[in-house]
Amino acid sequence: MSSAYKTSAVQNTSKFGPYNKVVDVYGLKILGLGNVGGQPQVSTEFLKKTAETFKLLLDPNAAGINKSLREKALNGITSYNVVQRVGVKAYDAYSPSFHSGKISGWDKVNDSNNQTDFIWHLQSDNGTYSPSGEAQLTENLEHALHTLTQFALPAAFPDEMNVDSSNGRATGISGDLYKAFQEAVKNGVYDDSDYSSRNDGSEDYAQLMLREYLYCLIYAEWGFTQKFTEDKSLAPEWSDAHLTPAAIKRDNPIGHRIFEENLSKVISKPSEARLQSIYKDGDLGVSGYQTDSSSAPTSGTENNTDPATHEVLSGQGRQKLRGKKGATNFVLETREPLTKKNADQITKFKGSEHDRVLIDPIISDTLSTNSSLSFASTKSKKEFKQLALTDHELIYFEKKGQLFLNGNGTDKGYGGDDVGGLLAILKGKPSLKATDIALVD
Repeated sequence: MSSAYKTSAVQNTSKFGPYNKVVDVYGLKILGLGNVGGQPQVSTEFLKKTAETFKLLLDPNAAGINKSLREKALNGITSYNVVQRVGVKAYDAYSPSFHSGKISGWDKVNDSNNQTDFIWHLQSDNGTYSPSGEAQLTENLEHALHTLTQFALPAAFPDEMNVDSSNGRATGISGDLYKAFQEAVKNGVYDDSDYSSRNDGSEDYAQLMLREYLYCLIYAEWGFTQKFTEDKSLAPEWSDAHLTPAAIKRDNPIGHRIFEENLSKVISKPSEARLQSIYKDGDLGVSGYQTDSSSAPTSGTENNTDPATHEVLSGQGRQKLRGKKGATNFVLETREPLTKKNADQITKFKGSEHDRVLIDPIISDTLSTNSSLSFASTKSKKEFKQLALTDHELIYFEKKGQLFLNGNGTDKGYGGDDVGGLLAILKGKPSLKATDIALVD
């Protein structure tokens, strides 16, 4: 893997003023505020969740990524000295305020590094962290995307995705991105009126609008608006009539083109199942963040006492999913014909280490409305055939380590291979219990 793809553990630090923790992901330094302004310090696990989110957005193995352009984007993050700031609850929750001059090192960090928005570890008034998993997921994704579209995209596409002005004014910005934004406003796809009070015609204002526009565009193109926003909408900022690639292509064709030809070559769409395993209601969910073995901490000490659950994700076609030391979640998340040709091979599955098989309902319509799964296991070929004629949704033939999805209930067979068939083959034929399998929420 390229040297650009290095990660570090979460480290304690005294080099960044009020930020007492740092984790490095592909050259981006993610800074966690310490116990300042009357707020608690950012937790190590939340920094890991933030780091893992950036890793998903910058996945070097994601389909469609142009490796050369991606590395230009990462080099931009490094050369621009970009940091992602992380805090608790909200900007105005801190007292004294950051601009009071009473928080040591605040100005120095801002002046020495480039940054856009904070990512906030959301907290309700009663002190509960992340009361809504979807809200926290979108909080992290939105502002991570702001950082990447402000600094990484222009580094890869200096002309098409330019955000810099030639004269310090909005009118001095040129390129396809600015044209796409103007087209979206003109055609009723994007509404910037909520920001009108801040419109001073400056470069800073224009960059704000471009970041907000791109976030809405990406969420709509990925299908995340209706899935992960709390109101299932970003209206009035983004029109509810433009939540599909086809609708965007019709009324904001420049936007759709730069998404396909530029943005999607550098920024990868995160796995929905993976995101949902990280961000759950009540601040549950596990980051699964793992450091690159070639990237040891450069300063401080790792604060890594939280137990981690590894995540191993499926992909198109047959994949080899290998368990890791400790608990591993094998996530089956790809919709494709459920045939032997496509069945993933799971190795080193150990129930004794709390390994699990997680199934995203997206893989089959037969799972779309199910809240639980009926499971049966057998080593007998005769009983295996009989189980295929029952209402069990999942059937494990332990003799061959084959896990089947029964998509047609008591009818013969498993249904067409778009609704049922062979999900995975567990090498070594380990025993499997109902508690070892779950649907992704």
